[in-house]
Amino acid sequence: MKNRMLLILFVAVFCLATASVFSAQAKKYEALLGTWDVETDSGEYTFTFVFSMDGETLKGNYTGRSGDTEMENLSFEDNKLEFTVDTGMVIDFSATIEGDTLEGMLSLDYGEANISGKKRE
Repeated sequence: MKNRMLLILFVAVFCLATASVFSAQAKKYEALLGTWDVETDSGEYTFTFVFSMDGETLKGNYTGRSGDTEMENLSFEDNKLEFTVDTGMVIDFSATIEGDTLEGMLSLDYGEANISGKKRE
């Protein structure tokens, strides 16, 4: 009986610890999570970025003129966002998030462009 109670206590503590880790990770990415409408300064190119959590892992999906793909090398630290997409051409994105706005740059083999975006409500 005593061993069973210890096992139940251990499982309960483990579940609480795991839940708090997931909660901390989600809170870390809270400003980023959701759908963003993004465009180049000229408005010629538009993109949709969708950020979500898969357990403890931040995931991102990119949709643009050249296709739809998962983001690679995705990082978000101190409101700085960086990732790469490959839809037949490699595009590197970097941006700063402030509230529900995004400002940054994309880089390709043939040049760079400023980008800006807004988080959907």
